[in-house]
Amino acid sequence: MTNWTPVIIGIILTVIIGLLGIFIPFLEILAPIIGGLIAAYMTGGDYKDGAVIGGITGVFGGAILGGVLLGAFTAVIGGVALGSTIGLILGIIGGIIGILIKG
Repeated sequence: MTNWTPVIIGIILTVIIGLLGIFIPFLEILAPIIGGLIAAYMTGGDYKDGAVIGGITGVFGGAILGGVLLGAFTAVIGGVALGSTIGLILGIIGGIIGILIKG
């Protein structure tokens, strides 16, 4: 069963860091990685757990960021879909890195 507190913290961090990416180039790319890393580090477990936690964090954080940042340029649904997809991939990477650091 997933501990939702680290996931929610990771989502909030992903959104905050991603919004700071408006002012600092490439920070919005690192946001799902950092959010997934922190959530997986806080949760612990093995690589599969880290990938799942990082993926969940990346999908929800990326969807919020995609709707906010990309929604102005595309349809909001397209921004959410693109943000979710990119967030999933980068969140999984961050989750695995978080487990590697903890382990």
